[in-house]
Amino acid sequence: MLVSKCFVDPLSAPFSRRGSDMAFANANNGDSQYGKNTLYLMTCRGGVNAAAFGSQNGCRQAALELMSDGQKLPTVISTTEAEVILESLKGNVRFCIGERKLILGEGKDGLSLRLTPQRGAFGAGALELGDGTWRFPFGENTGLVVPFKGTVTMLPGGALLLNPDGKGELSFAIEEFSIDPKARPLKDYPKYAAAVKTVQKEFDAFCKAVCPSLPAEFEPMRRQALWNTWSLMQDPDGENAYKHPMVNMMRIIFESAFGWQQAMQAIFLSRDAKLAWNILRSSFDEQDANGRIKDSISFRSTTGMGMKPPFQGVALDWLMDHCDLSKISKAEKKDLYDHMARWVEFFFNFRDLDQDGIWENQGPVETGWEDASYFYVGFPLACPDMNAYTVRLMDALARLGREIGVPEEDCLVWTAWADKLTQQIIDMFWTGERWVAVNPRTGRKAESLSLPMFGALILGDRLPKEILDKTIDFIWKNGFVTDYGFASESVDSPYFHHGFTGGSVIVPAQLIFCLALEAAGRPDLAKEMGLRYARTLRDNGMFHIHNAFTGAGERGLVAFGEKQLFWSSWASSCYIFFADRYGK
Repeated sequence: MLVSKCFVDPLSAPFSRRGSDMAFANANNGDSQYGKNTLYLMTCRGGVNAAAFGSQNGCRQAALELMSDGQKLPTVISTTEAEVILESLKGNVRFCIGERKLILGEGKDGLSLRLTPQRGAFGAGALELGDGTWRFPFGENTGLVVPFKGTVTMLPGGALLLNPDGKGELSFAIEEFSIDPKARPLKDYPKYAAAVKTVQKEFDAFCKAVCPSLPAEFEPMRRQALWNTWSLMQDPDGENAYKHPMVNMMRIIFESAFGWQQAMQAIFLSRDAKLAWNILRSSFDEQDANGRIKDSISFRSTTGMGMKPPFQGVALDWLMDHCDLSKISKAEKKDLYDHMARWVEFFFNFRDLDQDGIWENQGPVETGWEDASYFYVGFPLACPDMNAYTVRLMDALARLGREIGVPEEDCLVWTAWADKLTQQIIDMFWTGERWVAVNPRTGRKAESLSLPMFGALILGDRLPKEILDKTIDFIWKNGFVTDYGFASESVDSPYFHHGFTGGSVIVPAQLIFCLALEAAGRPDLAKEMGLRYARTLRDNGMFHIHNAFTGAGERGLVAFGEKQLFWSSWASSCYIFFADRYGK
């Protein structure tokens, strides 16, 4: 019996590469055991919308199966850093995403490969184009099968059978098109071995730039974590909506680059200063006329009225503190300054409904926490953490402004506004013992044990030491600190329910509170919690959500018909950052 040998298991992370919307995945209900899997080729262009073209396998657009003498062979799926290998007892076929929209495949064991595409709109199926190549429906796009060695025939029912040549060799390309497909001259396609080397070289360069090594206890998962982030990165390609490099959250379910995640990615990837700067800048590419940053950007679309917390000031401060930004031009810095200034103004023009100088969220998604317990007082909801991030934006603007030659009086305006807002945060949200959130319409105060309400700790020495000490003491004594990281809702809370943010250990809570502890003068506690979380990711996988009692990845919290969550770039990048920062 064969055993799968995976660099990264496609059950945990569909296999792709930077900039590509093509990926390989196991079946939605697949298994890694011999004979219990089906390898699928998928296109993530269109994100979850692509699921409309599918059945229970959603974005998985074409099944790939090994055949011998007309019979399907039981297989396992193995992976290396650059290849997917579909293996049977009789041999294998190997695949490499040689270019962003091009998959190359080869087999040398006399086996055939059956490609079964999902039917397209109005039942459209595969079609031979008169030159030996075959087009097939591929989500919102079209796939083209180009045989190099061997031939392609159509089977009853519409599947394509790729047959080896007389020497038992099979070699082919599968190319993705958003327009009518046409094969290149055969000489213009890369060779398989050369493509593998190219992918490997590109990934190696990313590893070297972002994290060339980690302390011994974290090193074994370094390249897997880096690969996961790298494979979820998107670049402008003339067809997609991206204008700067961005990092999508995960395959299929959250196939988008979310605004505040880009700010955190800029921190995580800051060893590569230029990359980090561009990722931070990317958040503002879809800033609207009011100054709001769109919640997320996917292949060709942006969310309408959504947004996420304004964490960009924390990220900009981090880059200015820890990176050499001398190669970032003054024009680029001025551009970011202008966008960030409009972002600050948005909150007080469009989210401060009572015009008291404290802005409010108008719905759960805007907070970034989705199902947190403090929402029970209703909306609009003024929150200490959200306004604290805005103070950090103002401070970062004053700092960047001085660097690019903004008049000192304008920089002092930001600082004075930040001073005033800090005091307002204390006056409205600090009870003397703990932080609360407030519904200004009703006056109701949320006093649940929800971790985000204590995020004003990110203000560090802007807060009196007594408040810093009491905040940290409250967090440590009230069920937020677990063996696996910070719980998003206290494990002692009557509102605890696991969920997305109802008590699970999730990525943003770890970064926010580790950086907040550092800002509050407690790097020892930041290190303690950062290491707990890094070990959780190392031992349980790069999932966005982990169980607060066991540390296990919460695969079962799913959406859009998927059976489980996949590894998240948010988590894999955080692993690299925490292991590097706190593991030494």
